[in-house]
Amino acid sequence: MRLVERHIIKITHQFYKEIDDLAWRSKNLYNYANYLVRQWFIREGKYLNNAAIFHLVKQHESYVALPRKVSNQVLIVLHRNWKSFFEAQKAYNQDASKFLSRPKLPRYKDKT
Repeated sequence: MRLVERHIIKITHQFYKEIDDLAWRSKNLYNYANYLVRQWFIREGKYLNNAAIFHLVKQHESYVALPRKVSNQVLIVLHRNWKSFFEAQKAYNQDASKFLSRPKLPRYKDKT
């Protein structure tokens, strides 16, 4: 069971700009790491694991700007998404009738 806590922060809140900036940077880090993994997977046919991704993005401006725990958690979420893609692909190859279409690569987050 996952327990979550939801905070709704309005535009008028004093920390809104800072939170918006952090969310934007985490989105940029996710998209950059996903781009690297996708390109490697398309060209080489292999998956870059979490450690390899870390070494490629550790100097990226968004990785450095975020707290380390947050940056690493973004990479873990990306890894989990790719792992789900591979599991779905394996299930699709065993029995395609369970799916409406072939599983697609993890997508990028919206630019804004």
